[in-house]
Amino acid sequence: MKPIELARIRTAKTGRCSSWDTTGRNVDGWTIPARSSRVLADIEGPGVITHIWMTQCANYRNAVLKINWDDAPAPSVLCPLGDFFGLGHAIINSYQSQLFTASTASNNFQEGAPDLPSKWAMGCALNCYAPMPFRKRAVVELVNESAEDQPCFYFYVDYEQVAESELTGLGCFHAEFRRACPFLGWAPDITCNTPPVDKIANLGRDAWENNYVILDTKGRGHYLGCNLSVTNIQGTWWGEGDDMIWVDGYKWPPDLHGTGSEDYLNQAWGMQPNAFLRNGSSIHESSTGGYQTSYVHHLDNPVRFEKEIKVTIEHGHGNHLGNEMASVAYWYAEKPAAAIAIPPVAKRQRVPKVDGKWVISDELRWTGHEVKIDPALVAEARAVWATMQAKQNASRRPEGHSPALTDGWKASRLMPKGDVTQAKYVGLGQRVGWEAVPEKGAAHEGFVDVHAMCGPEGLVYLARKVKVAQSGEWVLHVGHDGGARVFVDGKPVAATGGMVNPAPFLRTQAKVKLARGTHEIVVAFDRGGGAGWGIFVSFMSTGGRAKGRKTVLPS
Repeated sequence: MKPIELARIRTAKTGRCSSWDTTGRNVDGWTIPARSSRVLADIEGPGVITHIWMTQCANYRNAVLKINWDDAPAPSVLCPLGDFFGLGHAIINSYQSQLFTASTASNNFQEGAPDLPSKWAMGCALNCYAPMPFRKRAVVELVNESAEDQPCFYFYVDYEQVAESELTGLGCFHAEFRRACPFLGWAPDITCNTPPVDKIANLGRDAWENNYVILDTKGRGHYLGCNLSVTNIQGTWWGEGDDMIWVDGYKWPPDLHGTGSEDYLNQAWGMQPNAFLRNGSSIHESSTGGYQTSYVHHLDNPVRFEKEIKVTIEHGHGNHLGNEMASVAYWYAEKPAAAIAIPPVAKRQRVPKVDGKWVISDELRWTGHEVKIDPALVAEARAVWATMQAKQNASRRPEGHSPALTDGWKASRLMPKGDVTQAKYVGLGQRVGWEAVPEKGAAHEGFVDVHAMCGPEGLVYLARKVKVAQSGEWVLHVGHDGGARVFVDGKPVAATGGMVNPAPFLRTQAKVKLARGTHEIVVAFDRGGGAGWGIFVSFMSTGGRAKGRKTVLPS
């Protein structure tokens, strides 16, 4: 809305349906019994729903929001409650976009997690500001598909009743939920941006049939955007898939062809932990151990269609990845259309991590078709990958090395770009915005991954303390893709510039004498335009025996 419209006097009747206690007491929350539904609003048209606010403390994937327009036989909005408001995985978090906002005191809490401090910890305020016109009638309903009653459900549905002439040319709002658990990619173990997958050509009907589908609908209208949730099972970069949108039927190339998942989501060099009015991430994997929800809203550039539209995105280049994916598509249509049926409640639950490993049980599994490409191309890609892995393993931790130091690392804010081999020392005692590096699934065991924590261009400092139980001489090994300069107790000990992908376990080494006690390791690291992702750090005794395992690991 242009600011001048706030001053415009219009003829309309403003109303609200809410959960207020009609007895005049203060019991304003509703309880929705298990496996039942309640109508939140039944509004006579013509009119426009201008705002929806809801809050609760459970059932973000178990509760389903349904909205029917103009006595249509099927709902045009059909989504799990959290996902509709931009929060996937039954995780809550505060964020703001122009169409949706969420606010909670329990950021990144996961519903059902054993460490929730109280039953109220999952409380979250949810807002939708997308205008929703209707001609005859609007019915808003919440369905509780869980096995337990849902107490403390509060809501507002704000609306205006207007002259029918004001609705001329306005479409009906739609939203639908889809999921692939997991997406059946052809090589889920192979990482993105590597020769085995980059040489695959995803063209024509292969792309039309194999890409993850965000929206496939008929009619006349315009696509408004989506949110996309990913459980990063593989643990490396989950994007790199191009968006492809076909308008009014198949043709090649599609009407809109993008260059990568983060590009479609209007970011670059991965997804950063931020949320803007038109795009961003409401949930970021760096704060949740691998769960991500990102969004893009085409407020200024909706994709218009006359007959039909198919919105798709590759999952990894050529659809090779096998992570869990879910999405909500938003669009306006000339007439009410039926949103697709959603998976049963058991098939909508968050993918759990058990003892550090992702587990997709048969009860949870909900897959589409299997991605199919030429078996000969798959065999060739796997052969290339096997060769790359053999070379990588040859450079991995030999006998006598300590395990890589993965916990306790902190990263500075991004520093200006420069020659990393001449980088100055920056220690933990200096105020440079030190932030803990989350331990999460990474490309290789022991890898300290910072690609999602900072921008792509510049230097970032990684630092941690180590405790040495007895004095001695050690070989400090640092593996890295971007260039690096290494400091021990404030003194430079080694440096190697340039970029090597993927990061070898052993690249830079230095002999260091460490007295018994606590010492500081700092690595100045070059992000290399986004190609530098992180480091390995390990120790080895100068004699080559496994002497260092207990003496250098932090207590």
